[in-house]
Amino acid sequence: MTVLFYSKSKRNPLKMRFNKLVIIILLFALNPVMAQDEKKILFSVDGEDVYNAEFIRVYEKNKDIVVDDDQKDFEDYFNLFVDFKLKLKQARELSLDTISSYREELAKYREQLVQPYLQNPEATEELIREAYERTLQEVNASHILVRLEPDAIPADTLKAFLKITEARAKILNGASFDSIARIYSEDPSVKTNNGNLGYFSAFSMVYSFENAAYTTEKGDVSEPFRTRFGYHILKINDKRESPGEVQVAHIMIKKDSTVLRDPKDQIDQIYMKLERGDDFASMAREQSDDLGSARKGGVLPKFGTGRMIKSFEEVAFSLQAEGDFSEPFETQYGWHILKLLKKYPIPDYEELYPKLESKVKNGSRSSYVERSLAERIVKDYNYVTFKSKLQKHNSIEGFEQSEDTLLRIEEKYFTGRSFYLYGKDIKQKGMEEIYDDFCNKMVINYYKENLNVTNKEFALTYQEYKDGLLLFELLQREIWKKSETDSAGLQTFFESNRSKYTWKKRGSLVMASCTRLEKAELVRSLLMQGESTASIKDKVNEGATIHVLFSEGKLEEGSSKLPKGYVLKEGVSKVYEENKDNFTIIRVDHLFGPQWKTLSETRGEVMNDYQKYLEDNWVKALHQKYQVKVNHKNYKELKNRFSKS
Repeated sequence: MTVLFYSKSKRNPLKMRFNKLVIIILLFALNPVMAQDEKKILFSVDGEDVYNAEFIRVYEKNKDIVVDDDQKDFEDYFNLFVDFKLKLKQARELSLDTISSYREELAKYREQLVQPYLQNPEATEELIREAYERTLQEVNASHILVRLEPDAIPADTLKAFLKITEARAKILNGASFDSIARIYSEDPSVKTNNGNLGYFSAFSMVYSFENAAYTTEKGDVSEPFRTRFGYHILKINDKRESPGEVQVAHIMIKKDSTVLRDPKDQIDQIYMKLERGDDFASMAREQSDDLGSARKGGVLPKFGTGRMIKSFEEVAFSLQAEGDFSEPFETQYGWHILKLLKKYPIPDYEELYPKLESKVKNGSRSSYVERSLAERIVKDYNYVTFKSKLQKHNSIEGFEQSEDTLLRIEEKYFTGRSFYLYGKDIKQKGMEEIYDDFCNKMVINYYKENLNVTNKEFALTYQEYKDGLLLFELLQREIWKKSETDSAGLQTFFESNRSKYTWKKRGSLVMASCTRLEKAELVRSLLMQGESTASIKDKVNEGATIHVLFSEGKLEEGSSKLPKGYVLKEGVSKVYEENKDNFTIIRVDHLFGPQWKTLSETRGEVMNDYQKYLEDNWVKALHQKYQVKVNHKNYKELKNRFSKS
């Protein structure tokens, strides 16, 4: 919603210039308006009608946030609303709604306003819940990959599919998965692991791969499925409860043929010292060849399964009690000893929710949320796809100059060239997958572009933003910039109203603030003896412990900075207890009677008043320029309605 009016007596337009939220404040709850109020004309500005419904909506939303009580009165508020409409009338006559700064700012606000309408909370929540359930369980799987480029031609796609299908058939007919993996799999790691990927959990693999792993039963072989890498099949070896994460420290001795030493002997010597009680962190700093962790006493970041090499991970998770350390073990990198620092079980759903939500919205699952949103939106449109036309070309580049219609949404047509421009830089997906994404994106974009037509709530809010931004542009032009550049006018206004800008009785003073009563009494005694503030601080403060702070300057009588009940007078005051930890003493060195302020001393206040003066004159001129006709019957009806509420 737009705050159309602001207080005429308690505003600061200088701040408004830098903060559009003083003019534009979004409220998400819209009150329903009766149909008859949408047809009743409340008033017109030069023949442009304003209806009851708009005034009611704005009045209901703003009445509780208007600062001045007098402006909550129906009549005053109505007058402010008329003034607002007059300003908008002039803004449009000046074509301020066509300038680039306004249009760019409005586009940004519109994008922000659209976002809540693009949320798909049900689909997102379902994916978050699914991710949490999968986080609680780990899958051990072996896989076979037949590589295929995302944009492969149909012949190559068929060839890859037949190869993966053949491999699966042999496994189902009794051949061991390991042996078939070594023959068919095009994943280089198959040479060392026979296709076994070890244990993994949610978010460890691309979502389509993860889905196949979690939806295939233990011992079964999955149906062939495709990712951006090619075609896969999985055999599920095991499923188990997730152990969470661990944090360990380690000592590593590298296998290094250039050094004349036996790494096994060296790690055994370190192990013997640890068993005797030597400090693990010290040994890591002195002996470990992993220099990055050695500086930290061997400490590694916490990790879950699938993050380290298999043998390292198995030892880490086998340690039971914090402080336990392993026997020496060997990996491809060298010899290691691990010490368990802490185990981290899987947090509960509420605690893990923010992290899961972020991963769902920003990871590969986000496309599923978008697809679900598109499927929901498309039901409201006359929507036709032409996927068969993809067969005309082997790649997306073939559509660069195509004017063939590939998609129609209502009366809007999308050509092959539109498809090319959307997908030309997408390298990790096939043409059909890009086309599906293209259709989803165009449906969502069409929905966004037409929200102000199809959604009344959005249309009203968006119009209020448009008006609010336009008012900001106009005020900046007619009031704020003028007042800031018109130094002569400001000076003249100040001189004409000088009596308004005066100082009350003031004192040139020193104020001491203490944390303890006995220190405050000591400070008061020293002030009465004429001691300087520097000398008092030396005597009262104790090294790094500060007991007294001083501030100096001029203050008016009644200033909120002075203790309650204090009256300005020369000399040293009594000790005022602000609270149990704050005691104040004041020394007034000189008193000043009431006097006029200089412009530099009160520039902000004068500027505020000068802007009000300019605006009042401007609004009077608008009333003379444009004809306002009020429908007095509808006005009285509304006034009676709201006076009873």
